Amino acid sequence: MAKKHLSRRQFLVLSATGAAGAILAACSPAATATTAGDTTKAPEATKASGAVQPTSAPAAGGKSPRGFVEVPFLAERVSAGKLPPIDERLPEEPFVVGPGVLIQEEYGPWTNGEYGGQIDIAATWGTGFLNIAQASTPLRSPSQTTKASRPNLFSSYEISDDFTTFTFHLRKGLKWSDGEPVTTEDVRFVFEDLYNDPDVQRGYPTELYTQGASANGKAELTIADEYTFSLKFSKPYGMFVAVLNSWIPGYDILIKPAHYLKKFHAKYADKAELEAVLKEANETDWVKLLNNKDVSHWDTGEIRALGMPVLNAWVLVEATDTRRIFERNPYFWHVDSDGKQLPYIDRVVNNIAIDNNATLNAIMAGKVTLAGGNNISLSQMPTLIRTVEQFGRKIFTTGSFNFPPMLFLNHDFEYDKEGSVWQTLITDPDNRFGKAIAAAMDPDEVNKSVFFGKFGAPFMNNLGLDLDTANKLLDELGFDKRGSDGLRLGPDGQPFIFRITFATEAPETASVAELLKEQIQKAGLHVELEVVDGTLWDQRRNANQVMASIKWNDGPAWPTGISEDYLPNHKGPWSPMTWLYYTSNGKEGRKPPAYLQEFYDLHTARKAYPPESDKGQEIYKKMFQWMSDHYVMIPTVGPQVKPSLVDARLQNLPVEGAPFDLDVYINAEGYWFKNA
Repeated sequence: MAKKHLSRRQFLVLSATGAAGAILAACSPAATATTAGDTTKAPEATKASGAVQPTSAPAAGGKSPRGFVEVPFLAERVSAGKLPPIDERLPEEPFVVGPGVLIQEEYGPWTNGEYGGQIDIAATWGTGFLNIAQASTPLRSPSQTTKASRPNLFSSYEISDDFTTFTFHLRKGLKWSDGEPVTTEDVRFVFEDLYNDPDVQRGYPTELYTQGASANGKAELTIADEYTFSLKFSKPYGMFVAVLNSWIPGYDILIKPAHYLKKFHAKYADKAELEAVLKEANETDWVKLLNNKDVSHWDTGEIRALGMPVLNAWVLVEATDTRRIFERNPYFWHVDSDGKQLPYIDRVVNNIAIDNNATLNAIMAGKVTLAGGNNISLSQMPTLIRTVEQFGRKIFTTGSFNFPPMLFLNHDFEYDKEGSVWQTLITDPDNRFGKAIAAAMDPDEVNKSVFFGKFGAPFMNNLGLDLDTANKLLDELGFDKRGSDGLRLGPDGQPFIFRITFATEAPETASVAELLKEQIQKAGLHVELEVVDGTLWDQRRNANQVMASIKWNDGPAWPTGISEDYLPNHKGPWSPMTWLYYTSNGKEGRKPPAYLQEFYDLHTARKAYPPESDKGQEIYKKMFQWMSDHYVMIPTVGPQVKPSLVDARLQNLPVEGAPFDLDVYINAEGYWFKNA
């Protein structure tokens, strides 16, 4: 089995333009850089002793026998014998973080830091940004890329030449946050006692089916020894490299703390003890209890996550309805080249906000250390800038992990309705309806009116307003007659309503929708806006009741495979019923007509190769062009520019103009306070 050396390659994304008046503070000088192919070695390992004994922590800044620096925040526990010294907490080969490891050097200079401090946030949900920042993906590549694929949970791994077999070697001495060792038993338990247990009925995640398709069969697990296991797929599955790098599925599709979850599994738990736990939880079904206690990495800030061992940089230690407190994981296996254990920052405190306005209020009151991603927006910049001098903050702008608000056209809407006008329009071989809608849209107006003119140039299939073309195409499609209200009648001579459904999950969505309505109505179509809450949105989407919709997605992260939410029912629904057919092996939904099958063929073909390989990129470009040509989604405006607001003392931040806003979170384990 030949080993694939997946070296780093820079991933160029749509660049952001402008800075919305933000000023970038000077970056700290970077440490000496290592090349992508270098393997930085940890200090020489020694065997850890058995029982925890009271010990004296090294003097401040002093090195342990293995060359590590004890964390002051943990020193008292170490001295009292409540926690092993750092040499015994770290694996034989820790993961060494330095320049270019978390994000590319050109987008985030690195300087080894100092211990201490607290990050305060005001997110609307318990986990906050920690589902992104926990640094525990099985493999690790800089930023939102997947090619470098450094072994993270593993000391090494191999991939067969045909991309069917992946063999992994867990780091010896790697531990869960409660100090228990991580072994292949934690993998076996997941596959045999969760995914394959007929009582639990968990089912396999999509990512663990060959090429992400259940028709191709599940991954076949083989345990070789305490630290080595392999997964074999029935067909080439190079895209699995992206699964292992992505924070979206996370490590917990492969590995969970078996020693903890067995307490709630009838196969392993003492019957009397399990009954007592069920009674205490006011539960009668052990499977429901198990599922409740098995908290995914997305939800590690939920109250039910208290007590669950994790592999994350920070661990939930206190939870109320209004506050979540995370402390550094004493057993986190990342270190810098000076021997300091990451993360540098000891605590993350989330004072939960009831809504986005409450988040903004907390920022304005100086109660937030770090805010980015979808927590703040360019439309709030005039307000945010006031906090810079008052609270010692810094604002900088980057590109976005997300495409801007997109208009989705549902190719399955009314597919089962005889004589549907919509189906006649949407299946037109020349895609004239989609072209007409795009030509009626004015991305420059949206940019200037909503985003201060700071978003990028129009892209994809919406390159700017062309009302003459929109009118010409609509006339050709049979919209050449008008009703008493001056709006176009449909090809059947009846009033035609173009209904756009959306949920107001982002501050600007409603403003964009209103502008979109005005723009399309200038071409004579009757446009109605339908605003729904999140629950109703999901119901309508899954029931195929949405004609058109506005939603963001993760477009800039598609080329590297980090996200695949271009799929037909993942964000805005553009073919939810053929997706149901695809995922149910034809048992439900709509068999794709020939032109939609072209998409599925490209999507499946892409899965055979690592996404950033030459072949993977070639197929991706064809697939993206198909989506553009068939107008399944249309950008309402150019590429996003996103602001981030941070405490000006924080070091190792992304630079102004970096490609991704979410790297403000990805990089969090490396943040430290200068002159704190």
